[in-house]
Amino acid sequence: MEMEELYTDIVRQLEKRANARIAERKIAKAKYFGVDCKCYGIEESEESEIIRSYLECFRQLRLEERFELAKRFYVSGFSEQVNFGDAILTLGLDELTPDHYRFLDEIGGYLSNWADTDWFCIDILQPLLRKYTKETLNLLRKWNCSKSMWKRRASVVTFTRKIGDSGEFTEQALELCDNLIWDKEDYVRKGVGWALKDNIRGNKQRVLDYIKSLRQKGVSSVITLYSIRDLKGKEREKVLKIKP
Repeated sequence: MEMEELYTDIVRQLEKRANARIAERKIAKAKYFGVDCKCYGIEESEESEIIRSYLECFRQLRLEERFELAKRFYVSGFSEQVNFGDAILTLGLDELTPDHYRFLDEIGGYLSNWADTDWFCIDILQPLLRKYTKETLNLLRKWNCSKSMWKRRASVVTFTRKIGDSGEFTEQALELCDNLIWDKEDYVRKGVGWALKDNIRGNKQRVLDYIKSLRQKGVSSVITLYSIRDLKGKEREKVLKIKP
């Protein structure tokens, strides 16, 4: 099946299974978190089943065709279509190289909520950070000063979870977090806090000292309180006692 035909067929399937009641619920939930959302209203289990049914078709496409198809899904803005784009990128992850970073930069421009952004960071950018460290850091530094708040969030959320736990990229994480400590966007500040929280596990004293310096500067508590969520007892109290 040709790429254009494949895209049309998938959209037809999604429209056929659309459920207005579920869509209304999902849109309302997104708005509660301050995010605009477009969706057909398909339950995750049903959508996963649809995606699986098309995986073999995706594999038969050339890499460039797969990426073009993924782009079509991301551009749509529909959450279910974005999930198809995610599946295609995951399928081609081992084939991604720095030669494709211009494409990833473009896809980053279509991210429009925290859930899609965080998935992109953890499932795509984290493996690339380990595989192509220099080039991925260059991309993240570019996103760190982007006009897009989701790219700015991505530039630090990439250092969460296993990357943060490892302690391998603590200095780079602190560098990028430091550029965003005065960011006006709540989702960006929460991303900074999350990155700091997870990097404590990999380099505790270095990151704790940095968080204490943020408390002294009077940086938003959205960042500092999130960053110490895992601390307990006197260790946590010691940080909280620090005032500007």
